[in-house]
Amino acid sequence: MLDQRLGERTVAAAVVQPFQAGRKCQPAQERVRHQRAPSPHHQLVRGTVVEDERARRRRVSRSGRHGRLPSESRCRHQLRSSACSRDTSSLMDKLKAIQYFLSAAQSGSLSAAARQQGVTLQAVAKLVNALEAELGTTLFQRGSRGLQLTADGAQYAEACAPLLAQLQAADDGLRQARQRPQGTLVVGGTPFLLQHCIVPALPEFHASYPDLTLDFRTVLHLEELAAKDCDLLLLHGWFEAGAWVRRELPVMAQVTAATPDYWKRQGFPRHPRDLADHNCLSYRNPYGKLLDLWRYRQTGPQGDVVEEVVVRGWLNSNHRDNLLALALDHGGVMRIAPATVQADLASGRLVPALLDWEMMDPPPLALYFRPELRRTLRLRVFADFAAALCTELSQITDAKGQASIDGRPAWHQGNNRRASSWLSHR
Repeated sequence: MLDQRLGERTVAAAVVQPFQAGRKCQPAQERVRHQRAPSPHHQLVRGTVVEDERARRRRVSRSGRHGRLPSESRCRHQLRSSACSRDTSSLMDKLKAIQYFLSAAQSGSLSAAARQQGVTLQAVAKLVNALEAELGTTLFQRGSRGLQLTADGAQYAEACAPLLAQLQAADDGLRQARQRPQGTLVVGGTPFLLQHCIVPALPEFHASYPDLTLDFRTVLHLEELAAKDCDLLLLHGWFEAGAWVRRELPVMAQVTAATPDYWKRQGFPRHPRDLADHNCLSYRNPYGKLLDLWRYRQTGPQGDVVEEVVVRGWLNSNHRDNLLALALDHGGVMRIAPATVQADLASGRLVPALLDWEMMDPPPLALYFRPELRRTLRLRVFADFAAALCTELSQITDAKGQASIDGRPAWHQGNNRRASSWLSHR
């Protein structure tokens, strides 16, 4: 009896060959079976299960007709699929890494890039570090003043930026072909810009995007409470973008203008200094500073000549239309962007003066929007519409004007309530 049990254990411990052709080998404990053949098509030869050859051929043939891959081919297919999935994931991670890298290069910090991209700081740092490791170089010089591109980083950014822009344009084009912007977009802005530049062109915009509702609100300053409720802002002035994404627009040059009756009564100025004898209507900007210093520049044989005139008048206002109403009633001289008074200039109700001089320090114009909305279709279509419109309006005059959001004029600094106060402190 004991000998019989020992014999059975010896047979059970033998190496058992798979009995299904093409099936992957199972772990040893699963291969150990009873010593009898598993089916009529198998036989036990010297303790090993062997499948009948003709039965094996019929089974493999049936497996092929039903589209089942033999195990070796199936394994290869799975390996290829797995490799393809890993490659796709790796490529997507690298695209994100490049996107984060370019955002950090533009903003000067990883935290700012994280805010713009709507992800965590850790996510940005992880992918940027992985990108540097893959490239085998340092892209940023990290210091107390933020990030600075290394020579390799600058070269890589210059090469990647246009490629990423083309990819984004291709994605946007495909999405926009399938989608139409919907919902409500809250737009804040300087009143005279919205009223005189944007609103006249809205019927054409609405015809292109009938499912989009616009909610216009008066906003003068980026930091006022009303700005927080807006999705997009169109503002004149030198503002720190902060958490907003800024898109700078072409500068709208300004001219010195009054009605023909006013010029006839008070005299037409031939030189900027002549304005000291006129009733000049000054605007008070969103910072509360009265813009009573009008600066002019003229290029001559000896170089640039700059004239600075401290103007005086009996009406000042933080609303441009108040000044315009008085000017149109023959009450004074004002500095104004031709784009906002096209009809009055075309009809001759306003006549510009000193056109051979460039009026300096026109306030810069920019769009501001929240980082989390930058890819929203409704925001993109309106931002592109407003940018194209402002670019067109900036070209309707031959008057010159230069300004930069990051280059505030010296008189704009400090807490003085008048721009002219700068003259006594420079």
